[in-house]
Amino acid sequence: MLKIRILSALLGIPLIMLVLYFGGLYLYIFAAAVSLIGLFEYYRAMSNINIHTNKVFGYISVALYYIMFLLPITFNRPGFLIALSVITLLTCEIIRQKDSIAEISVNILGITYIPFLFSHILFIEKLKYGNVLVWLPFLTAWFTDTSAYFIGIYMGKTKLCPGISPKKTVEGALGGIAGAVLFSLLTGTIINRLGTDIRLIHFLTTGFICGIASELGDLAASYIKRYAGIKDFGNIIPGHGGILDRFDSILFTAPVIYYYFVLIGDLI
Repeated sequence: MLKIRILSALLGIPLIMLVLYFGGLYLYIFAAAVSLIGLFEYYRAMSNINIHTNKVFGYISVALYYIMFLLPITFNRPGFLIALSVITLLTCEIIRQKDSIAEISVNILGITYIPFLFSHILFIEKLKYGNVLVWLPFLTAWFTDTSAYFIGIYMGKTKLCPGISPKKTVEGALGGIAGAVLFSLLTGTIINRLGTDIRLIHFLTTGFICGIASELGDLAASYIKRYAGIKDFGNIIPGHGGILDRFDSILFTAPVIYYYFVLIGDLI
């Protein structure tokens, strides 16, 4: 299994790196595709425990949300997506009276959890130095996962969240955060040598925060899988499972990167 995971990573990571390098339309298509496939996997997980979801509305709303990125509009796209979801799903329930509030909530969660959170990589690209910063959600998540995995294997003793993810350990989690910080600092050093002037303190800070966010994102996905009674969201990526199994951490690290650099603004 480890060999398959490594082989998939060796094939998949370079493709993602090319997408991040070229950005623009390639990044947009990538974000839209991951969001739609991820939402499909989420709906399938919910159907495993007989929770009804309005799949047609979900796919249409996500497609509309990403089409809006191509239009010259100035209003709040995420706010539009959330407002559209809440109003439409509740209106449908008033008319049909078939689903429970819990099922409507599950649908709204899927739409905000996957497409909305993942779309932050498009917001990041629009920031100052966005073509550089857009790498950070992915790099910090990957190195958190890699560091946590190996340190957990060789040093892990204390269970972190046995009720959600039995194999995760406190030692592995701390190692993952340390790995994210170290690699974020290394990334910052290389980036600054190539012409940017982002202070290293920001790479240290985002590395630390993203290390935590990455592990929370992974645990959140594990919680959903355990609730749905499944091991993986899918099998589209050999050795890694589904799209959500691979990008669950980035759903949390992308908003962290975006809002951090929005908040510090000119302090970069």
